[in-house]
Amino acid sequence: MKVAVCGLGRMGRAFAEALVADGHEVTGWNRTPRGVPGVPMAATAADAARGAEAVVVTVFDGPAAEAVLLGPGGVLDGVAAAPGTVVVNATTLGPDESRALAAEAERAGARYVEAPVLGSIPAVRSGTVHVLLGGTPGDIDAAEPVLRAWSYAGTRRHVGPVGAASALKLAANLTLGAAVAGLHDAVRLGEHLGLRRADVLDVVQRGVLGRLVEGKRARLDDGDYEGADFTVGALAKDLALAVREAGDALPVTAAARRLCEEAAVANGNLDISSLAASAASGPKPTSREKKSAGKR
Repeated sequence: MKVAVCGLGRMGRAFAEALVADGHEVTGWNRTPRGVPGVPMAATAADAARGAEAVVVTVFDGPAAEAVLLGPGGVLDGVAAAPGTVVVNATTLGPDESRALAAEAERAGARYVEAPVLGSIPAVRSGTVHVLLGGTPGDIDAAEPVLRAWSYAGTRRHVGPVGAASALKLAANLTLGAAVAGLHDAVRLGEHLGLRRADVLDVVQRGVLGRLVEGKRARLDDGDYEGADFTVGALAKDLALAVREAGDALPVTAAARRLCEEAAVANGNLDISSLAASAASGPKPTSREKKSAGKR
């Protein structure tokens, strides 16, 4: 199958590599000069999409997706002459953003499937990443040859029309934000009370945050937060999307968002586990906070 991949950041690169390994004929495009070995690069997103049976889009956010799809030299310029091309948008978006892009794709004669993933680069490479799907059954069937390059039937969930998968992805990442913020506070409290960091992590790993700590323990122990599985900046962006959708109904998410945004100012490209590492640099708990902690 002829497939274009537009957006070759870490996730897009993993998608392109998986598609090549699965036997597809892949063309790439990226806003900056970044390619994938063995994948020919197009000058524009339209050039990449022209003649493709499917186009995978995975960029940072809604405005970037809009530019890649709708802007001059964008994907929809390339697919206009080939009705039926399926656009698979794996970007994390707000539901309204995704629905608006789907409407534009439909007007251009393309199929549109939203397909955000739950998981990291290693899961994409192993073909086991979980994919949330929004779109019509027919459009999702058309996208299936592409999706199976990085997932299998048991890890793909069709959750409803376009917009539903984007909404569910925000709900999932909301819980991740709350969990990371909880880990940050646990490490911070332990340090201020004179506990050994390893003891705090050992105990927290046995609780409700166990899966998070287990998955990030090597990074936390080694202090290596480069080559992120999921960046602080990306999580901050997703939490901001969730707060934008629900506002005051999400006080915990709003607090986690502030934590992530403050960390992203220093270095938004670090892995989210770095939030726990930066705990000691935050303001010390007040005497009231210490007394409250002691009472618990």
